[in-house]
Amino acid sequence: MHERQILEDYVAELRPGDIVWDAGSNVGLYASFAAEIASQSVAIEPVPSNVSALSRNLSRNDLGDDSTIIAAALGSSEGTVSVPTGSKPGENHKLSSSSGSTQVPVKRGDDLIRAADAPAPSVLAMDVEGAEADALDGLRETLADVRLAYIEVHEGLLSDYRRSVDDVIEILDETGFEISVFDERRSGNYHLKAVADR
Repeated sequence: MHERQILEDYVAELRPGDIVWDAGSNVGLYASFAAEIASQSVAIEPVPSNVSALSRNLSRNDLGDDSTIIAAALGSSEGTVSVPTGSKPGENHKLSSSSGSTQVPVKRGDDLIRAADAPAPSVLAMDVEGAEADALDGLRETLADVRLAYIEVHEGLLSDYRRSVDDVIEILDETGFEISVFDERRSGNYHLKAVADR
């Protein structure tokens, strides 16, 4: 299944009252559709060049009033992480601690809600380049109220965080989701669709 089919399913599942978090928003494709359909879109993106492009895209499409941008990465604990400098908008980046990089904040999703930096989501879209398990760990309390999640799994990058796809599935299972593989596992990247089964 290709990205377009996943996007079509995502759009078909959105409801006008939803609050959607797009974690790893990049330049805002999923966040833009959410802002059009749902009551609010929260775009979470750590890479500065992508944050700038995301802001421009939402403004150009007159979606800024229904959107919040959080310039951070999601993780299991607060801190900082490095992203490559000089990247072009739209490029995907694995977070690292390498040189030639810029430090960006890492936030726990549960803490963002507690601090009133963002409203609690009913729908979650996530493409965080291998940090899926860590990001979900930081959202454990919140996941109890999420009705639907789309998670892009990067099997080859999860090990960089000392995690595995089993960790991702375990977190979703423990927080009450029925999980299906949304597209075939090609090249180690694929999508999970998790529907609340509570």
